[in-house]
Amino acid sequence: MSSALRPITFSLLIAKPGELLKSAIKVMHLLGIILGLGAATVLDLVIVKFLISGKIKSDQIAMVKFMTGIVSAGLAVLWISGILYLTHYAVFDPVKLWNEKVWAKIAIVGVLTINGYFIHHTVLPLMEKQIGRSLFAGLTRKQIAMMMVFGTVSATSWYVPLILGAMPHFNFIVPAPRLLVAYALILLIAIAATQGLVDTIRRRGVLEPRLQPAI
Repeated sequence: MSSALRPITFSLLIAKPGELLKSAIKVMHLLGIILGLGAATVLDLVIVKFLISGKIKSDQIAMVKFMTGIVSAGLAVLWISGILYLTHYAVFDPVKLWNEKVWAKIAIVGVLTINGYFIHHTVLPLMEKQIGRSLFAGLTRKQIAMMMVFGTVSATSWYVPLILGAMPHFNFIVPAPRLLVAYALILLIAIAATQGLVDTIRRRGVLEPRLQPAI
């Protein structure tokens, strides 16, 4: 039976190359989300450990760097698969280019990319300087706020494309501006909640109580 099915399967692949290509792109896209979301979630847990456990160790920073590298790899895969998706739509299914959810997801990946740049160039150097001390020891309020905002944007934004992908009923119905406004509101709520958590931990004396004034 397998030999009888083989030519049928092969002929289907030849007849529908667009479907085969779309499946390959989908697998690649999911891989990017898995890499980025998984590593970002691990980073969140590591940061929570920093907040609670006290002094930061060099091996913990090495792990943070490794996980941020995986997040960057996930972002790269998302961009490549996203461009391939757009190319596929343009060639095989141009109508889908009018699906505004697609463009909202691209905008969110853009936010993740910009946020990732600032994490690499501002947050990671700050964290390296804190080796042997608690996470926020000696930092200004501005530096703490910056660290929390960038971390929260990363943690939140990785889940949004996954959620949007699981909502096909939004296709061609919900405009991109409305989706992005909802995304912005989610970010604001997440940032406020994170700041509230940090303030609560500080009041309990887990974090370094003496902060430098912002310059």
